[in-house]
Amino acid sequence: MDRLESMEVFVKAVDLGSFAAAAAALDLSGPMVGKHVRFLEERLGVRLINRTTRRQSLTDFGRAYYERCRIVLAEAEAADALAADQLSEPRGKLRVTMPAHFGRHCVTPILLALARYYPALELDLSLSDRFADLVEDGFDLAIRTGALDDRAGVIARRVARSA
Repeated sequence: MDRLESMEVFVKAVDLGSFAAAAAALDLSGPMVGKHVRFLEERLGVRLINRTTRRQSLTDFGRAYYERCRIVLAEAEAADALAADQLSEPRGKLRVTMPAHFGRHCVTPILLALARYYPALELDLSLSDRFADLVEDGFDLAIRTGALDDRAGVIARRVARSA
């Protein structure tokens, strides 16, 4: 069994006061809740909950373990939220090369608006008519006008046509 999942089941059972309530809240069977708690108890070698047919109560160790489990689960949730936050908006450095005239008049205003909208995005713009080697020169993106020769390792996409 997964220890973190078992901790979550244990905390829910304590919070709601019964295995049946925890089972309903977590969409598990009652016996499965019991298995999760037993898994933790066997792993730790200590009883967490005193159970009778009418009620359950935490042991002294169970109370201390419950508090620690809540902290662990909150930290795990915070770690997941950090990952979600990392993916929620563009961040880091984006190195772009483009022709000077086209870049200055058409592309740069759009990229600057993008950078204002996403403040964690750092733009490094190169306005040059020289055809840059993306890998060798360390660029993430090249914007070009005209026809492109096939080059190994380059993926080209037409984004617009001019009349």
